[in-house]
Parts: sequence; structure tokens; C-alpha cells
Amino acid sequence: MVLESPEELHLFEPGTLTVAPHVAEEIPDVGQYFLDWAVQGLNAAQVREVEAAINGRRCQNGWFPLESLDNIGSRGFWRGPLTYLARMTADDGSIVQEWASSRLDGERRRRIEATANHLLFQQGHAAAATWVMAVRPQAYLNLPELGDRLAATWELNLGSIRPKDVAKAVRRWNR
Repeated sequence: MVLESPEELHLFEPGTLTVAPHVAEEIPDVGQYFLDWAVQGLNAAQVREVEAAINGRRCQNGWFPLESLDNIGSRGFWRGPLTYLARMTADDGSIVQEWASSRLDGERRRRIEATANHLLFQQGHAAAATWVMAVRPQAYLNLPELGDRLAATWELNLGSIRPKDVAKAVRRWNR
């Protein structure tokens, strides 16, 4: 019987990360994904407003950090179309954590999940994935699978929202 040796983790404090090019190719930009969906049926001025709201919340690395949605209200406390972006990304923390810590347990799992989640909220999806790929080079984590799972969940979470709801939210936002 051959015993597997535990995976060696190359832990490091992430600081501000530069997104690895191979990660950027596989992980969709949540801000752009939302823009592509949200601007259907909006006039040019409204498109620019939504675009400015998205791009104004990006972090230094150019990606969209989820913490920038923390002040966005939900049901009964509408703050415009970014409410739908907050709804769209509601499951992202658990998806990234599950992917990042697959086949780990105990303290190692908790540490990877906590740091990946922190990076997701501070520096965006691609930064979290970049760090995990660097820390777990032996894990053979599937980046395209993570990207596909995020996009599928976003599509599902947006499925019940009509484009006219977004247009209405943009108009309310301007009041």
C-alpha cells in the first residue's frame, strides 16, 4: 500500500497581487460580465453611468473586489443597478473557498479558505485564484472549472431579473 504524502503548501502573505496571465484568461471579470448583461435596453447615458459605477469600484489590479458591494442594499433598500451585481455574486465566496481548499482538511483548509475569501473581497476573483494557484502548485486545481462555475452561478442568479428591472433601477438611482 502506497501512502500519499500530504500536499506541500507554499504559503505566503499575499499583499497586493498581480493577477497571473493564465488566471486572467480563465476567470471571468465579474464587472465586465455584469456590464454586458445589465446594459441591454439602456440608453448611452445610462450605460456610461453603470460603467462608471462598476469601474469606480475596481481595485488597483483592475479587478472587481466584492467588498465594494458591502454598502449596496438589498430588498427594500435599493441603491440602483449594483444591487443586482450584489445578488449575482452572492454565492462567489463559497464557490471560491470550495475550489481553493478541495482535498484539504483541518487547519490547512481553514487557512486557505480564509485567505482566498479575503482576497476575493479585497482584490477580486482572479487575485484569489492567482494566490491559490501559487500556494497549491501540486494540487492540479482546475481554473477553467472555477471560471465556468462562477459564470454559471452568475447566469442562474440573474435569471429571474428582467432587463427592464435594471433600467428602472438606473432611473431610481438618479433621483
